[in-house]
Amino acid sequence: MGAFQWIFDVAETISIDKKPVVASTITRSNVIRSTLYSAPLWRFTVKVPDGLSWSTYRPSIEQSEALDRHTSSTIQINNAGYNSWFTTYRGNSVNYTGFAGSWTQGSTTLTLTTSPTTSSGYKFRTGDLIQLGLDGSTIGAGSVYTVASDVAYNSNTVTLNTAVKETTASAQSINVGPNVYWTIICQDFPNWTIFNSNQVSWSGPFVFYEVR
Repeated sequence: MGAFQWIFDVAETISIDKKPVVASTITRSNVIRSTLYSAPLWRFTVKVPDGLSWSTYRPSIEQSEALDRHTSSTIQINNAGYNSWFTTYRGNSVNYTGFAGSWTQGSTTLTLTTSPTTSSGYKFRTGDLIQLGLDGSTIGAGSVYTVASDVAYNSNTVTLNTAVKETTASAQSINVGPNVYWTIICQDFPNWTIFNSNQVSWSGPFVFYEVR
């Protein structure tokens, strides 16, 4: 993973906002109208704890500053502190590798063409993470989606939290659960201060946006 990965690995808190941008108006007759301006975009607000060792994290800080707010990088949220609950696969298939599917750009569903064996329960549960290929060519290089409703073991239709952005593709492998990753760019890079000779504090949180 990229130079921002350490920030997520040591995070004290991670706040996630993936709601779409919506504008609402209320008429004089109290009728509300809403307009969707953009599809959901993952936004991460990450607080790094104060007190990390400067001598230990100096190389990581330097690499992150080299990317600054103009270069994208990739991250996963799958270390031991998160993969057991945040990105865990919640379905009942024998594992979370070996899934493949077909999708149509603009659709909110995809069709599984291959999945690990399961004879009961669910292939996916609501909230599971999946990542499609970019333009149907590179496994897992596309956007990360969440599963919007349970997918029973005998069903192949997966409903997503938003419409598919990637180019229409058939029988493409997809990443699931802890294997997904995001391509992000830093929108807010806090200042750091050295204190007590060898510890680092931060002026605020890091803010990252998903890059499509």
